[in-house]
Amino acid sequence: MTAIAACSVNTDREQEEEHREPFGVFLGADREDLEVLKSYDTVVIESETFSREDITELHDAGCFVYGYLDIGTLEEYRDYYDEFEDIALDVYDDWPDERWIDASSPRWQEYVVNTLAPAYLDKGFDGFFLDNCDVYYYYPSDEMFEGLVAILQGLKLYDISLMVNGGNDFVMRCVDEGLSDGLIDAVNQETVFTSINFDDESYGVQPEAENLYYREYIEAAAASGIDVFVTEYSADGQTSSIASEYYASHGFTWYNAPDLYLDVGEYGG
Repeated sequence: MTAIAACSVNTDREQEEEHREPFGVFLGADREDLEVLKSYDTVVIESETFSREDITELHDAGCFVYGYLDIGTLEEYRDYYDEFEDIALDVYDDWPDERWIDASSPRWQEYVVNTLAPAYLDKGFDGFFLDNCDVYYYYPSDEMFEGLVAILQGLKLYDISLMVNGGNDFVMRCVDEGLSDGLIDAVNQETVFTSINFDDESYGVQPEAENLYYREYIEAAAASGIDVFVTEYSADGQTSSIASEYYASHGFTWYNAPDLYLDVGEYGG
C-alpha cells in the first residue's frame, strides 16, 4: 500500500511540474522571474535585460524565446537614442518617451540589422518580436514600407523567427504583395476583445467595430499562412471565456496579461 501511495504522489507531482502555458509576453520581467518564464512554451522578453546564460536556462526548460526589438520607434532610455534623434519623428501617443522613427533611413536599417540584431542574437534568442511597424500606418509612404521590409529581410538572413506585433497595415500589404511568405512567421495582435484606457490605466471590453476589425485581420493573416498570437489585457471572467472559445476555434494562441506593463503578475504564475 505504501508503494502504491508513493507512486500516486509522484505522478501528481510530475503532472503538476509538466503543466505549461502556451504563450506569454513579459517585457517587464527580469532574470528573477526565470522560474515563471520556464513554464511557458513561447515567451517574449526584453532583449537587453537577459543574458546568454538566462536564455540557455529557458531553452533547457523547453522555451522558445523571442527577444523584443523595436524597429518603428526610438525610445529615450535606449543608449543609442542620441545617435538617431535626428531622424526621429512625432511623439508616440500614450508613450511620451518614444518617438516614431524614419524607418526608410538606410542608417537606421543598417544599425538594426548589423548592430542591434547580432548583439541580441549572440545571447541565443530564437527570434525577434518586432514592435511598432505601425509607423507605416502613421507615415504611409512607399519609402517607409520598403524600409521596414528591408529590415525584416536583413533580419531573416540570420535564419530566425520573426513575429510582428501589431502593424496591421504593414503586414497586410506584405501579404497582398506576396512578401509575407518566408518573411513574417507570426503576428501578435493586442486588445482584440479587451481595451486599455491609458489615461487611468484601466481595462475594459473592446467595442464591437474594433473587435470585428481585429478578428478579420488575424483571420486574414492566418489564411495567408502566418501563425497568430494574441495578447489581451486583464480580461475578466466573461470576456476571457468568450475570447478563449474564439481563439480555440481558430487555432490561435493567446495570453491574458495582468496589465500594460507586461510584468509577471497574477496571471504569470
